[in-house]
Amino acid sequence: MKNIFLPLSHLIILLLAACAVTQAQSGQSAQHFFVLLKRPENAPQLSQEAAEKLQEQHMANIRRLHAEQKLVIAGPFTDDTSLRGIFVLVADSLAQAQEWTNSDPAIKAGRLAGEVHGPWNVAADAIHPPATPQGMEQYTLVLMKSGEKWNPAAPGFSDLLKQHGAFADNLTSQGKIALAGRLPFEGMDDLRGVLIYRVGADETAALVKDDPVVKAGILKPEIHPWITGKGVLAPGQPMQQ
Repeated sequence: MKNIFLPLSHLIILLLAACAVTQAQSGQSAQHFFVLLKRPENAPQLSQEAAEKLQEQHMANIRRLHAEQKLVIAGPFTDDTSLRGIFVLVADSLAQAQEWTNSDPAIKAGRLAGEVHGPWNVAADAIHPPATPQGMEQYTLVLMKSGEKWNPAAPGFSDLLKQHGAFADNLTSQGKIALAGRLPFEGMDDLRGVLIYRVGADETAALVKDDPVVKAGILKPEIHPWITGKGVLAPGQPMQQ
């Protein structure tokens, strides 16, 4: 995942071997779950030796989840916020996805916190095995959160959500979006959907402004640059040298 302990260049080498991209076969009830990996405010301080050892354990756990066909996407954010990276798991339930997330040694050590959302309603056939055994590509990940006008009971709410879906489908057909999907409305969580754009952050911000639900104040976008293994999704932007 992201440069939690090591320089990003070292981390990319590890991630290339660990990036989970195989569609899981855990059963007909299996669904996708979206996991945000965050840096806690009270994360313990470690020596360089201890941090490097924990990073190795963190990456080994990613490889294990991949080998067990539980993890289908992994990648770090590249901006400097408390968000460090994401997992996309294929599991039978939210509780199962949370259990797998909590198996991460960095989470057990308090250096990361895993926030599991879902099921995430995405097209499974948009996630692929990598085209090459190495390489990374840049994307822009948009977290769609409840806006000031979020109210599922309001007149016209469902129609606007349909317009949002059509908007995302249109941008997908234009090659602007690689993956998009809604999250459940239930509960107190304000994360309602996630979209992964194939273009840079500036172009993404301009495109998102025209989304009907953003214009109506139903959803507000939170935009982050993000990377994952080449070929996992439809092509993104090449890595900057």
